[in-house]
Amino acid sequence: MKNFVKLENRELYFGNCKNCEARCCKGSFGTLYSQILKEEFEEVYKNFPILFIFGSLNFIKPIILLSNGFDSCPYLEKNICTIYENRPNVCKTYPLSPNLDNQIYIDNSCPEIFKGENILDIKNEIFIEYQKKYIDTHFEFEKLKPKDFEEQFSIKGMKFYRYIGDENSSFLNYHKLSLENLKKFII
Repeated sequence: MKNFVKLENRELYFGNCKNCEARCCKGSFGTLYSQILKEEFEEVYKNFPILFIFGSLNFIKPIILLSNGFDSCPYLEKNICTIYENRPNVCKTYPLSPNLDNQIYIDNSCPEIFKGENILDIKNEIFIEYQKKYIDTHFEFEKLKPKDFEEQFSIKGMKFYRYIGDENSSFLNYHKLSLENLKKFII
């Protein structure tokens, strides 16, 4: 299972993803979904379903579904990503992850950290002012009412929703278009 901890060492060595069996792409190792920022909608809707979850304070959070919780990402074939150039930010930055506290976290369960000679790229644009981008995304969806969401399904106790209300925005349009991708995920 994934275990993200705050990154303390800014020069962290990394091996090569080819040495691993793509554990980060497999539902059986904890890959299920990733929160996304509003800047990501236009890119990810083409390949992944954009859904919503409700946070602990009932805040609406946009996410992309990465697996059905048991199988691999539908774009993984023979442990190789078939959409590598178009993969979402969560995949581009892994095993690193931005966080609301503007810190970078690392999945210390990744078998390739602390190996090899590659230094992980902590200068990726997604890490810059992540907190501001996260808050901007929150405010984009804050006005939507929970009653305007319908549960789509539940995986491992996590409920995923689609928007059924009357509000209209480019983000909600991308969400609706992205639902076509659900057929790639056996749920």
